[in-house]
Amino acid sequence: MTRENVGDTRWGWCCPHCNRDVDVVKDPSTDTFRWECPGEACRAVGFGFSSRRQARIALLSYRKRYENTYR
Repeated sequence: MTRENVGDTRWGWCCPHCNRDVDVVKDPSTDTFRWECPGEACRAVGFGFSSRRQARIALLSYRKRYENTYR
């Protein structure tokens, strides 16, 4: 099984909507990982990921799709 290289997965990336730094955290109530934009006006969120790596890959993928849609 080969994995796509997604860069440095130790750190979060930027929110696709407002470009603020987004952290990936573990949700203790569900034992899954999530990311949520800290911006007051931004409601971007991702949740239910089985690992921190999966959450960051999903955030990166979402950002790429969002940038391609609104060019």
